[in-house]
Amino acid sequence: MKVAFIGLGNMGSGIAECVLNGGFDLTVWNRTASKMEPLVAKGARSAASLKEAVTDADVVITSLMDDKSIIENVGAEGGILSGMKPGAVHVCVTTISPRCADELEEMHHLHGSHYISGPVVGRPDAAASGQLLTYLGGDEDAIRIVTPVCQSYAQQVIAISDQPRIANCMKLCINFNVVALIELMGETYAFAEKCGLPLEFMRDFYQQAAFTHPALRMYAEKIRARDFAGRGGFVMTAGLKDVQLMLSTAEAVDADLEVGHIVKRKLEAGIAAGMGETDWSAFYEITRHESGLN
Repeated sequence: MKVAFIGLGNMGSGIAECVLNGGFDLTVWNRTASKMEPLVAKGARSAASLKEAVTDADVVITSLMDDKSIIENVGAEGGILSGMKPGAVHVCVTTISPRCADELEEMHHLHGSHYISGPVVGRPDAAASGQLLTYLGGDEDAIRIVTPVCQSYAQQVIAISDQPRIANCMKLCINFNVVALIELMGETYAFAEKCGLPLEFMRDFYQQAAFTHPALRMYAEKIRARDFAGRGGFVMTAGLKDVQLMLSTAEAVDADLEVGHIVKRKLEAGIAAGMGETDWSAFYEITRHESGLN
């Protein structure tokens, strides 16, 4: 299988090397030509232009910056579509918007080629060692074609939908969890420090217990299933009491728990709506209501 790889940044260089190590016939292209040299030294071919790189490729993988760069590189004169053969498959591993995925899907459909959204989860070291997670969205037959290539750089390859945009939605959900947890940990560390609590105890809690705790697994399923009967959890009225204690203590030490204020507002709204004796995770219903969900 002939593979063209476009974009050799921090993530792309590692992914491309995994593809090469997987035994695929690899051609690479990068705007800064010097970034192609390490891969060429290991057996890849370099292309003089974007169009040349994708000519005759069965699979084209792009690892570019954002919506704008991917659309420009696909549709521009001398771009990916100008050289990509009909029936070939384009896999975009970048985090892009679902709307951009729709546009790419339509561009490829008109061209006679296939588009797969394949955003990856993991850092550059995971990319270099082939330990990424990737979600694939797109035509089932096209996913079947690219899966062996994706398995060279991802330890988990999950076909999530026949709609490319759904894979991008999944990646955005994951990234939201990461950035929200970063904010949550930051607020917690500041709160702990203001209280005089040595921060290594919170670090140990995060690293050794928090993210493998059975309660998190329980809540992941309770919220998904909207099962808020109170079994195995904590009623909302008691939860509000605890959140108020958190906030009053934080106020006393002049710490700001912004996430806590959001949760307090939603707990109060849930109790006012008659959910006081349900599990406190039922304030998810307030989130659904505010999001326009029934």
